[in-house]
Amino acid sequence: MITVTIWHNAAHDAEGRHIAMTGGYQPGHPMVRVFTYQADPAGRSPEVIAEEAFAICNGHPHNAAGEELSHRYYARELRSLSKGDVVAVGEIALAVASAGWTPVRGGPNEVRADGHGTHPLPAPAAPGRPPSGSTAKEHRDERR
Repeated sequence: MITVTIWHNAAHDAEGRHIAMTGGYQPGHPMVRVFTYQADPAGRSPEVIAEEAFAICNGHPHNAAGEELSHRYYARELRSLSKGDVVAVGEIALAVASAGWTPVRGGPNEVRADGHGTHPLPAPAAPGRPPSGSTAKEHRDERR
């Protein structure tokens, strides 16, 4: 299995307009980690897995497993995946472009911004401790 992580671009101009949807991803843009799941790579390229993630995060999954992931994504009240956002397939990060994908070099500039349709995942926890924003019981349940 491989971890797929969805990052929303939180870049805004001086007037507060979301600029990534028009200009695309730029290195240094503030990025919010909003969703993660495990995928079976099954010999597929990162781009093919990213396309599957794009379909899931836009409400058009290809199968029952994707339906469940899409339901979980939208249950978090997240906006659709858009130009300028990033899908990380394992260590390979790909930015949504006008058509296709643009490789991301150097990793995302993670921020914990919370806004309309963008809600960060709980912060990673120290080993043996529950993640920030979760209860100890939820942490025990996740480890099973």
